[in-house]
Amino acid sequence: MKRRQEQILNIVSERTFITVNELAELTYTSPSSIRRDLTYLQNNNLVKRSHGGVTLPEPISGVAGFYDRTRKNIREKRLIAQRASLLLCDGQRIILDSSSTAAFLLPYIAKYKYVTVFTNNLTTAVKAIELGIDTHCLGGHSVNGSPSLSGSETFDALSKIKADILFFSSQSLNSDGVISDSTEEENFVRSLMLRAAKKTVFLCDSEKFDKESTYILTNLNEIDHFIFDKEYEKLSKECYKNIF
Repeated sequence: MKRRQEQILNIVSERTFITVNELAELTYTSPSSIRRDLTYLQNNNLVKRSHGGVTLPEPISGVAGFYDRTRKNIREKRLIAQRASLLLCDGQRIILDSSSTAAFLLPYIAKYKYVTVFTNNLTTAVKAIELGIDTHCLGGHSVNGSPSLSGSETFDALSKIKADILFFSSQSLNSDGVISDSTEEENFVRSLMLRAAKKTVFLCDSEKFDKESTYILTNLNEIDHFIFDKEYEKLSKECYKNIF
């Protein structure tokens, strides 16, 4: 996504409705360029165009959708991805889970040679392909109408691969190091990913600190590395042996 398109998303997020001409003035861009950006954003379900302007799409009920999550905590996720990129190298087989945080690693992955990415997120897979990365989509059915895939096809695909490294996230992390999520299907897929990877890396922005969800995935002590955007002061000191 281009910097201007991110700027447009930030502006639209702050307003209920804004016109093309207003966006052009705020971004010092021509209306025709704004329309092209909006076409891209609408095709990715990031905005909804109507009556000469633009709004945000209506969210799916329940858990915030992937497209909503890509607009949140962008600076923090970029910082996490930058730190996580130090674990990358040529020739790796990499699993990226369905999280928006893991997707921020793609520009860094694209810099390496002979890398293969496995993911159960359709949007992440498409972006990886656009960046020229050898990409395998772990097929299945859509979870809650999102680009995240699950089901028997996903489970079967994960049982047949052995990756070098997994980058994953989740909805919640408490001070005891317990990682949890409110979506059972996605939680189960991540549990299979943990088994399929030689090295596991948990990516977590500070908004998820001090939270607990219904389904427990694992504990920080059971993974190889975890990466935050800032220090989690309440976290049990026993967990810090795995921080990267």
